[in-house]
Amino acid sequence: MKWLTPLPLWTGILAGPTAWALAHTIDYTIVRLTCSTGRVAVLLGVVPVALAIVAGGAVAAFHAWRDTANDGPTDGDQPRQRARFMALLGLITCAFFALAIVAEAIPPLVLDACR
Repeated sequence: MKWLTPLPLWTGILAGPTAWALAHTIDYTIVRLTCSTGRVAVLLGVVPVALAIVAGGAVAAFHAWRDTANDGPTDGDQPRQRARFMALLGLITCAFFALAIVAEAIPPLVLDACR
């Protein structure tokens, strides 16, 4: 049985919210630049970077989930069962925040950010 470090577990759980918060803050910060240049692509340039961060967290969580595949249910009281739960939570969190990042990228395509 391979020892599992908490780093990939927490990376999976925190990568999504961190990437979304950074993307949201950067988008908010560069709206004036976007309005002065008239280029929406500046706002959309943040999306691939944020999605890459989320993908990295999802990969870490997936590897942790795969490493705990034979450890039983996710609601057990053993440390590796809790690790399996955290890995699954990381995968779900990454999927949710990837969807949120993509959803926040749609309005600049449809609406004028400078009005």
